[in-house]
Amino acid sequence: MKTKYFILLIMVSIAMSCSDDDACSDAVINTMSLENEYGCVDTKHQMEIDLMDNFTIIKNQADFDNLVTGSCQPTIDFDIYDLVIGKKGLTSGNESIAYTLVEDCESGDQTLTVTFHQNLTSVAPNLTYHALIPKLENGQQLSIAINVIH
Repeated sequence: MKTKYFILLIMVSIAMSCSDDDACSDAVINTMSLENEYGCVDTKHQMEIDLMDNFTIIKNQADFDNLVTGSCQPTIDFDIYDLVIGKKGLTSGNESIAYTLVEDCESGDQTLTVTFHQNLTSVAPNLTYHALIPKLENGQQLSIAINVIH
């Protein structure tokens, strides 16, 4: 009888040690903004780029200088950052914009979720959103997910 319990104990131990140790989990990556990194103010209203409900990734200062206009024109450290910038037309006023960057553990690709927190005012803004993200590696893909919360 003791042998059966001993064998059962060994089998349970082996089963537990073989459980999904190789499984990976997605990682949340910190993003920065032009406001907190370079002192820009109100970029959702003061920064312009010729886009309509889409985004682009800017990887160097020359492209930033050519594509982006507005009151803040910092010299961005493109050795460590890429700038994800886009426009979103909304049907009501905006309180804030939040960003969450997640890297898929298997593919290495990233998804930036942009969440617009709206209010009930009748203003219908076309806002500029942006995030400074760690430099993308060659072949690494970035997608955008837009959430609008009323």
